[in-house]
Amino acid sequence: MASTVTRRIIIVALVVLAALAPALLHGYALYLATEVVLYAIAAVALDLLVGYAGLVSLGQAAFFGLGAYAAAIVSAHAGPNIALTLAAGFALAALFAAITAPLTLRSAGIFFLMITLAFAQLVWATADKWHAVSGGSDGLTVTKLPMSDTAFYLLAVGLLLAVIVVLQRLLRSPAGLALEAVRENETRARASGLAAFWYKYWAFVLAGGITGLAGVLHAHHRNFVSLADVDWTNSVVLLVMVLLGGVRSLWGGVIGATVFVLLQAWISSKTDKWEMFAIGVVLIAIVLFTRRGLWSLVTRNA
Repeated sequence: MASTVTRRIIIVALVVLAALAPALLHGYALYLATEVVLYAIAAVALDLLVGYAGLVSLGQAAFFGLGAYAAAIVSAHAGPNIALTLAAGFALAALFAAITAPLTLRSAGIFFLMITLAFAQLVWATADKWHAVSGGSDGLTVTKLPMSDTAFYLLAVGLLLAVIVVLQRLLRSPAGLALEAVRENETRARASGLAAFWYKYWAFVLAGGITGLAGVLHAHHRNFVSLADVDWTNSVVLLVMVLLGGVRSLWGGVIGATVFVLLQAWISSKTDKWEMFAIGVVLIAIVLFTRRGLWSLVTRNA
C-alpha cells in the first residue's frame, strides 16, 4: 500500500514538474525538456507493444518518420496547422502499421523483430530515393508553428498525458486484459475463444499511430525532417528508453526517455569522441543494477 502511495506521489510530482518547467527553464534547457516529452510519447507507445503485447519491435522509426514527413508535407500545402498535421501523421503511421501488421504478426520473437526492422528500412529507402516528395538526403523544411516555445512544450505535455491516460484505461478494460492474456499464453488464449491476432493487430496499429504523433511534434520542434528521422537507430533508441525505464509501465517509458535524452546531452557537452561509448557504459550499469528498469525502484514492493 505504501509503495502504491509513493508511486502516485512520484507521478503527481512528475506532472507538476513538467507543468512548471516553462517557468523554470529557458532556451536550450526548454528545448531539451521538449525533446524529452516528444520521445516519451514514442517510448510509451512502444511499451504498449513490448510490455503488454509481448512484441519487441525495431520498426518504430518508420512510424516516427512517417509522422514527421506528414507534418512537413501537410504544412507545405495547407500551412502550419498543428491539428491537421497531428491528424495526418497519426493516420499515415497507423495506416502503414495496419498494412504491414498482417505480415509482421505472422512471426514471433527474433523473427518479428527482424521483419519490423525490414519494413522500417523499406521506409528509409523510399524516403532516400523519392526526392520529389521527401527531399531525399536534403530533407524537408517544416513551416514554423505560430506559437511560442512554451506553448508548444505545454501542448506536447498535454498530448503525452492524454496518451498515458487513454492507454491506461484501455489496458484496464476487458480488451487490455485480453491482450495481456494473449501475451502470457497465446495458445491458451486462443483455446479460450480470444481472437489473439486481432488484439495484437490493434495494439500494433495504435502504437504505430501514437508514434506518428511523436514524429509530427518532433518535426515541428526542429522545423526540419531528414532521413535521420527514419533511420533504424531511432528504433534502437526508443527500445533502450523502454528497457531503461522499465517495461509493463507506461510511466517507465517517460522515465527512460528523460534519463536517455538528458544523459546524452550531458555527455555530448563533455566529449564528442567517446559519446556513444560513455552512454553505453552508463546504460549497461543502470540495467545491471535495476534489472526491471528504473521505474521498478518505485514499484519494487508493490
